Amino acid sequence: MNNLRKITKLEYILFVILFLFSGYGLYLAKTDLNAFGIFTQEDGLVENLTSLFLFGASMVSLYRVAQFRKAKKPGLWVFTAAMLAFLFFFAAGEEISWGQRIFGIQSSEFFLEHNKQAETNLHNLIVDGTNINKLIFSQLLFVVMLVYFLFMRVLVKKVAFIRNLEWRFNVPLPRIQHIVGMLLLAGLIALINLAKQAELLEMAFAFIFFMIFLNPAEVEQPTCPLE
Repeated sequence: MNNLRKITKLEYILFVILFLFSGYGLYLAKTDLNAFGIFTQEDGLVENLTSLFLFGASMVSLYRVAQFRKAKKPGLWVFTAAMLAFLFFFAAGEEISWGQRIFGIQSSEFFLEHNKQAETNLHNLIVDGTNINKLIFSQLLFVVMLVYFLFMRVLVKKVAFIRNLEWRFNVPLPRIQHIVGMLLLAGLIALINLAKQAELLEMAFAFIFFMIFLNPAEVEQPTCPLE
């Protein structure tokens, strides 16, 4: 894997914004809980920025689809980029309940009955007493993000099988600045210790994935790639 590439100007700007927002959130959490609630409320600035950058990551992935097809890259590269475009578009829509509150759309009977916020989204569903958000979007996603940010680069570098898989599927990997930035932001946001801290953490993930998709780490081609 190549050495750290110089941080781009856009990354500098986005990191400054992220740390300012997170620091301001910490300040409000310690001094004015009401203002912190407004800062992190549904359809507030933090949530809308999260949705915007998730959508941005989706658009970058969609651009990669066209780029890879034009360059006649492997079909699995195109598939991975297309799947990421779909997943991040879905996440962006879920974040703002698919524009329900923006356009004043009433939830259907199903969502009124099974969604803990009575909104049109999947991540707040309660199924047989199980909170989908807690099970999949919190616990499972936490494990996936932990592996992705802390161990994936090392595994790709040290384990031939995983390096081969990475070369076949071309999953965008974080550079050092993305990993360090995410760890620092997670540590800063952890100091808030309120339920709504998750909104700031989601925003940080959205910003950083956007940066990763724009400027992913480069992986050396395996000497014996998988057939």
